[in-house]
Amino acid sequence: MRIDLHLHSVASGNSTNWWVKSLGFGFETRESYTEPHKAYELATSAGMDFVTLTDHETIAGASTLTHHHNFVVGEEVGTQFPEDGGKADILVYGLTPADHTELQSRRANIYDVVAYLREANLVHVLAHPLFEVGAPLTREAVEKRMALFPLWEFINGSRPSQQNRLAQRIAEQVTGSDLRSIAARHGLPMPTHTRIAGTAGSDDHGGVYPGSTWTELPHCTSPQDVLEAMRAQQVRPGGTHGSVQKMSSTAMRIIANAAQEGLHDAKSQPEEDAALPIQRLMPGQKKEVKKVLEYLPFLNALDGDQIRSLLVGRYESQLRMGLGEASAGMPALTILSSLGSLVDAHLPITPYIGVHSYFGRERSKTRHIQPRLLDAPADPIHVGAFVDDLQAVHGVSTMYRQLNKVHPQDNGDRITLVQCSTMSAEHVVSLRAITSMSLPFYQGRSLGVPSLLDVMDHIAEQDYDLLHIATPGPLGIAALVCGLTLGIPVVGAYHTEFGSYARILSGDSIVAEIVEGVVRQFYERCNVVMVPSRSTADSLVERGYRLKHVDVLPNGVDTALFSPQKRSEVLHAELGGGKKLLLYVGRVSGEKGLDEFARAYAAADRDDVHLVVVGDGPYREEMETLLGDRATFTGFLAGDELARIYASCDVFVFPSTTDTLGRVVTEAQASGVPAVVFGIGGPREAMRGGETGFVIEPGDMHMFMERALWLADQPTVRARMGAAAASYVSAMDWDKVYEQLMDKFRRVIEDEVANIALTVAT
Repeated sequence: MRIDLHLHSVASGNSTNWWVKSLGFGFETRESYTEPHKAYELATSAGMDFVTLTDHETIAGASTLTHHHNFVVGEEVGTQFPEDGGKADILVYGLTPADHTELQSRRANIYDVVAYLREANLVHVLAHPLFEVGAPLTREAVEKRMALFPLWEFINGSRPSQQNRLAQRIAEQVTGSDLRSIAARHGLPMPTHTRIAGTAGSDDHGGVYPGSTWTELPHCTSPQDVLEAMRAQQVRPGGTHGSVQKMSSTAMRIIANAAQEGLHDAKSQPEEDAALPIQRLMPGQKKEVKKVLEYLPFLNALDGDQIRSLLVGRYESQLRMGLGEASAGMPALTILSSLGSLVDAHLPITPYIGVHSYFGRERSKTRHIQPRLLDAPADPIHVGAFVDDLQAVHGVSTMYRQLNKVHPQDNGDRITLVQCSTMSAEHVVSLRAITSMSLPFYQGRSLGVPSLLDVMDHIAEQDYDLLHIATPGPLGIAALVCGLTLGIPVVGAYHTEFGSYARILSGDSIVAEIVEGVVRQFYERCNVVMVPSRSTADSLVERGYRLKHVDVLPNGVDTALFSPQKRSEVLHAELGGGKKLLLYVGRVSGEKGLDEFARAYAAADRDDVHLVVVGDGPYREEMETLLGDRATFTGFLAGDELARIYASCDVFVFPSTTDTLGRVVTEAQASGVPAVVFGIGGPREAMRGGETGFVIEPGDMHMFMERALWLADQPTVRARMGAAAASYVSAMDWDKVYEQLMDKFRRVIEDEVANIALTVAT
């Protein structure tokens, strides 16, 4: 037998709900617009064998349904703890008008309410037990709720699943002995129960989901049987938890009914006063506001899925249009000029974002109060890592692809990689792209632009403890917005000097400043920024970045793939005809310092030295023309083919002064090849100058080339440095990097919990 034990009707009166109070339509709204008889019909049509109404502080609606043989009179009574002001809602069943009057007179003190419930032998349930209102839910506060209530609402159909499940987990672990000890400790009367059982109800306000959440009972033939089964704790919760879709549909149904009821009043106001509250949401758009008000009532003709499809379709269409306007001309400037249309594009989905924000805050509260309430080891953490351009061939994508190959830790901690792409990858979540966006200055490369709502839905569904954002691209920006909206800590990874790249590739300092400013805004909103080197951290501080916390991202390399054992003398001869081989691996582009390096190499005019260039990019054609047969260009290589080339060359050269990471320097050293780099950024910190290669003063290309050629001429020194390089990076395997990274993530989460606790305490 089933009964939805938490259901509202229009009798509940004017709204106290956050989503209705904050709408600002300028007219009164109700808790619900569902007539009592309609609520009854909806519940029975959803398969409920018995029906109840639990309107706020009234049985007026319930009293109209008592002629039904399967109806149980109910009420939701709001009360509070006098010692701290903490609020609690109690669902009461089988009460009479006299009981209602008495309970209402005692509402100011929960102990008086419970005393009467026990005295009158009224069945009662603590609704949404961990909904924190009025005072922080301390361990003491929860213990008092345990001693007072034999029935808890384990599934509230309007509350997040995390909150419901934690309540059930806490309640089910308590014993009769525990309850007696708790009551004695807090000076409460001895409890009438020896355990806590759980019920469930939809808590439906909009007439959308009655009966979607229910309590299962043994066979009952009358309302009295239902009450007896509940007294005996013969109950079991069932059905669905709260969700963004359910609450959004409910909210919009209430909005539509409120608009329909109040539209006449709004229209009768003077033109200059009409809809002023909602005008704050859409300033300067009075005609659009009036259209919104006029169309709202028609939402009643659509179900939740239809409404969402309509609004999301509008949002995606406007977003494509806005990004299309930003795709022509100077990218940075056109994007800035179209920011207004991009922001407006998101207006249709603001109801869903608002509900997501509310659910996110509630999940965050649950996450933070759990350590206060449970004597148990910390739960495994789940990190969502959002990577734009994951399938590209560069150091950033390589790092995350390598991390994705590492098995999750034994303690259950894990990272889920997320991309925005039509290309599938093993153990990677691929979110659909609404459209694509060309990468400024990188011809032929583009990034997928996700739906903000898709990203938010995914994050909420996965219940990530932390978001790690690899790059400030379209997916990264969406993930940051979601983290801020949902109250989830965000760790941003700073891998690329975007401002420097923009300056070099565009030749325009104004563009560089715009890019730098946008990037700064992104990282300043992260809880922690992880950088590939200490010098990068220092540089960000010097450039005025106001970061909350900075940490160094551990570096890793696949030592099984990149190894001195991969050296092939045959390949060495094929590449350079027996000459000494200099090797460059990376993007063939101006920001890598290749222009000046190529000219210096050509000027050296060494017939016994040959340059191998692995990679591709916009500078390749010009570089090939300049160097002719003095260099071999292989294009992009990967896997064992790339590893064999690394190990088969003699000296690795990396003339970039803009790289924050320089992963290729680590791969070369793992292959037993000494490197020559400039003393700046990640490459400098990826090696030991004088031991595993040479570190040159930034900008001194003459010395850079001199050291590279000298090292090519010294086989004994090369062998010693190569062996030292391989030994140096041998400890940088990805398993260890994964472990270090998860330790850092856990500390961020623990710090966030501590900060929330401190805020609550003060």
